[in-house]
Amino acid sequence: MKESTHILFERLKEAVARTFLKENPATSTDYKQWKGDDIARFQEDLLQKVKGRVSEKWFYTYFKNTSDKLPRIDMLNLLSAYAGYKNWADFKQKHTEISSQQVNQKIHFLPVIILGIGILAAISSFYLLRPTNKHVRFCINNLLNDNDEQIHISWILPDESEKKLTLNDHCVELHTGLNEIQLRITSPYFVDKLIKRKIPSSDYTEQIELRPDLIALLLQHYSQTDTNNWQKRRERLQQFIADSAMIFQQLPQKEGIELFDKQDFINQLCIPTGWLKNMEILEITYHNAKVVKLRFRIKTDQ
Repeated sequence: MKESTHILFERLKEAVARTFLKENPATSTDYKQWKGDDIARFQEDLLQKVKGRVSEKWFYTYFKNTSDKLPRIDMLNLLSAYAGYKNWADFKQKHTEISSQQVNQKIHFLPVIILGIGILAAISSFYLLRPTNKHVRFCINNLLNDNDEQIHISWILPDESEKKLTLNDHCVELHTGLNEIQLRITSPYFVDKLIKRKIPSSDYTEQIELRPDLIALLLQHYSQTDTNNWQKRRERLQQFIADSAMIFQQLPQKEGIELFDKQDFINQLCIPTGWLKNMEILEITYHNAKVVKLRFRIKTDQ
């Protein structure tokens, strides 16, 4: 990472921390000292203000520690928007310490002949080494018929940006000249999976199996079924939901969210006539094998 870019990112983190502290309490004004509850409140504030999220692991990697590389551009744009800027480019323009005049002076020092040779070499390389596009297909073989919309797939490109892909009949198809493909697969009902594959010169197809998130599936099952043994259900819920869990319902359209404490939520899942039916999990986070964060909505008939 260039030194100037590293400095700019440090300034962005400081701007983000100042924005958070304007409306939220924290154990320290130094974001590197934030822990559990501070990070959770920051995640929540980020979600509500710019509709984005970062994981606790991500926060530790880029805020509490010093990383050798920048986060992805979409995350830089998200943090810049949270701090009050249009995007990362807008933030850099207003904070950079390297003037465009200095950059132009350095460029003019380059000999014209070397510049011309470089351009010719680049053009030659483009036409001589341009890769042939290959048809790449990944299919998930353990999905039910209505599970496609619950799977989120991102194609991690060489510049570390990500392109969202859409499942069609449980499959995604790519046309690319790259020799290596990275896909990130996430879902509230399956364990996250990162796929890295070397792609041969010919077309490539692979079947993928995801590992179900058993607790998420159990919660969904509880919301859709009744039982004669409510006490047993209550005991199981007590076991795998943390006492300090952050649980909230995403209300329709832009009506906001409704917060639940642990006991409230368990009561709703254990009352036969409760309104908490057809729950769809949007996000679930674990710590020490217990649910510490849960975001859901109630599915309604179309």
